Amino acid sequence: MNLDELDIQVLKENFDEEIIKELDINNVAKIYKYLVDNGIYYAKDLLLESLDLFLLPKEEFITKFEKLKNVLGEDYINKLGEDLSLLEIMYQD
Repeated sequence: MNLDELDIQVLKENFDEEIIKELDINNVAKIYKYLVDNGIYYAKDLLLESLDLFLLPKEEFITKFEKLKNVLGEDYINKLGEDLSLLEIMYQD
């Protein structure tokens, strides 16, 4: 995962600098790899738009994402790609 200057600028525009400083780059890389391994070709977009999810420990993120996959069904990649607001399902109990 490579973030260029434009990506960093987008992060700074969308999120408070304190949140950005909380990021554990190793954890972010592991979550990013998990997403790519699960066919999420827009993983970088998720990072840029939903940074708070990347603050979760990898194991917790995976548990929540697996729940999301189950709720959305087989076509979860396309559904999520069309409507990122579906990520809210990850926060439901």
